[in-house]
Formats: sequence, structure tokens, C-alpha cells
Amino acid sequence: MKINNPKYIRLYINENFEYILSQIYLCYIKMLEDFDCIENNENKIKNRLYKDYLNNQIIRDQLGLNNFLFKTETAFIDDNYNERGYSDIEVIDLKKSFYSTESSYIIECKRLNGKSPLNKSSLYNAYLKEGIDRFVDEKYPTYYGVNGMLGFFVEKTDIEKQCKFFTKFTEYKFISNFEFSYKSKHITKSGKNLTLYHMMLDFSNKIE
Repeated sequence: MKINNPKYIRLYINENFEYILSQIYLCYIKMLEDFDCIENNENKIKNRLYKDYLNNQIIRDQLGLNNFLFKTETAFIDDNYNERGYSDIEVIDLKKSFYSTESSYIIECKRLNGKSPLNKSSLYNAYLKEGIDRFVDEKYPTYYGVNGMLGFFVEKTDIEKQCKFFTKFTEYKFISNFEFSYKSKHITKSGKNLTLYHMMLDFSNKIE
């Protein structure tokens, strides 16, 4: 198999991102073990994940994350020099960043709860409009055709049932003993193929 074979490149990209997500999942498990209470606040949950785990050198060594740099609230500049969006988590592939400035994945985070997704003001609609749609509308860049989202469940609920609201989701299990992972496929406004990974993380037992 040639190194420049598109199928090989796509396989590498997907496996690379799945590795990153699997380590984020382990950070989530550590969060549940380390904290008795966690705030019902999207930014606080994300910031705990970043500060105490993804940017913690001891954890990075343990999980083999030193080939990746995690950044939060990165601003992206459009062709008119305007800030078009701030990503929750940007993951830079340090090996590729030596020869390309377009070497990162974007992960958006959103809270979800046990209320009806059908309400227009629901957190599920926010997941769509302020999450998925921002990737499709290219407010966030997609360098590899792959990005991700984390759903923070802050209330006890049937996660599998609630996620049926997202009609483009297909189940995609790539982490042992974790069932709430999905993929969705999209076409961006400029006609590019986009795959989004979704991981639904249950914090309901820890929310204060």
C-alpha cells in the first residue's frame, strides 16, 4: 500500500482522531473518579477536562498524548479578517504541524439533558444549531474532513433514546465498554465532505 494512497491517508486520519477521542474518554473516566461534584456549566466542564487532564503533563505522559497539543477558545479568522468562530477544543497534530499550519481537529462541546428534544429552545436544538451547523457552515475549519463533538449529559435520562432526535447519527462503537458514540456525515457549504464523531458523556451523577 502506497503512503500517498487516499484510502490509506483516510484510514490514518480516522484512526488518529479515534485515538485522540479514546484518550479523551479516559480523561472523562478520570474526572468521574476525581470529583465528587461538577458544575452544571458547559465551560466549567470543558475547562476541567482541559486544565486537569488534556493540558496536564502527567496525564499526557500516561495516556500517550504528547504528539498532540490541546488549545481552548481558539479564534479562526476569515478572508475578510473577521473572527468567524471560537472552538471549544482545538487538537493540533504536532508531527504534522512542522510542515503545515492546517494540522488540527476541532471538538465542540455542548450540554444535554433529560428534557424533550422537540422543544425549539432545547439543548438538543442548540447542539444542532450551535454545534453541528457551525461545522457545516464552516465557522470552524475542517482540515482533514473529520471533527468531533462532546455531549455533556447533566441530567439522568435514557441517552440512547434521547439521541434518536439526531436523525443523522449512526451508531459507531470504537471504544471498549462505551456505547454512546456516533458518527454523522455532512456536506459543508463549500461542498466538502465532513464526518463528525459524537461522544455522549454522562456527568449526571456528579452535577451539583
